[in-house]
Amino acid sequence: MKMYCLSFLVKAIVSLSTMLFPTLLSRWLTTISLFSPRADDWHATRKPALQLNLENSFHISIFSDLHYGEEENGWGIDQDVNSTRVMNNVLSREKPNFVILNGDLITGENTYLQNSTHYVDAIASTLEQHNVPWASTYGNHDSQYNLSREALFAQEHKHSLSHTQHSPPGIPGVTNYYLPIYPPNSTTPIAILYFFDSQGGSAFQDSSNTQSIPNWIEPATAAWFTNARDSLKEKHGRDLPSIAFVHIPPTAFLTVQQTILPKLGQKSSQFPGLNEDVPLAAEGDGGQDIPFMQALVDTPNLHSIHSGHDHGDAWCGNWPDIKGVVAGVSKPHVCFCKHTGYGGYGNWNRGSRNLMLRFDGEGRMEVETWVRMEDGSVVQRVDLNATYGVDRYSVDDGE
Repeated sequence: MKMYCLSFLVKAIVSLSTMLFPTLLSRWLTTISLFSPRADDWHATRKPALQLNLENSFHISIFSDLHYGEEENGWGIDQDVNSTRVMNNVLSREKPNFVILNGDLITGENTYLQNSTHYVDAIASTLEQHNVPWASTYGNHDSQYNLSREALFAQEHKHSLSHTQHSPPGIPGVTNYYLPIYPPNSTTPIAILYFFDSQGGSAFQDSSNTQSIPNWIEPATAAWFTNARDSLKEKHGRDLPSIAFVHIPPTAFLTVQQTILPKLGQKSSQFPGLNEDVPLAAEGDGGQDIPFMQALVDTPNLHSIHSGHDHGDAWCGNWPDIKGVVAGVSKPHVCFCKHTGYGGYGNWNRGSRNLMLRFDGEGRMEVETWVRMEDGSVVQRVDLNATYGVDRYSVDDGE
């Protein structure tokens, strides 16, 4: 009788474990990804320094709005396969030194709690196959009910080729940081890449499911940027050339679209590129990002700002006059990346904006940019220099 009871008890435990273990394991995996040691400790993690290549240049491919994870039990699977194909095609042809994932890596509102962050592994796998390092900004769709920026960062940080860093403590958002680029065999940087978290989206596990996170760069972030910029100048004795990346475009982009670019449906040889998201969706309502824009124009040698978010735009413009922003020492170019992923809205052809940073013997930087389309063609090849907006280029926008 005792042996029968013991056997029955063992069978019951095994049966119960079989039923519960997958659920418990899923919750445990979710918990460790959500409550890993805070990323503040990882901000200073040592990575191999970004270095110029043998031609004294630095080639960046930008993948924006990949939107992995939509409808993962149906058509979303094909979208992710297509997005991976775009990345592979671009990487095989361009062979960049570095990749920037400029926000909306994942469509968080479509994912499940137990696997939402693991879509970054699929993105990372493609980059790792090409042995190319990368860094990210996060977008509004990277913060949703089942996905948080903190969890996404924790998962991305597991990949050794990721150079994404965490914001300093107290700074809104997760991906506010900078990366220096060095000449070969030098410990003094020649340029700086700035990354900003434009925030937006929904708070993690917020039952109201409202898009409650501010979708703009806040004054505290602008102040951090100003301090970082000044500290770099003090340390290195000069204003280093720099480029900035942020997912949601600052209001300057909207002003360019409204005052400088041709009307919808028209094309310009002076400002070539797709311009079909009209009006574009910029940060906030046009006023909250003024401190950030002021910090941008007050930054010497800031060359350009690159944004995603608006899938139907892929143009470059010149910094405009903006109400509330006092003219500063710089008038950086403003450029939209190209919608790369098959996730997200819009049926425009996919591709990737590329940047070629070239440096002379005095450390001065010149930038050429173009869009590599999924089919291998190249459009919108322009020099982002002092005469951009006067020089004329092909109006082919890849459509």
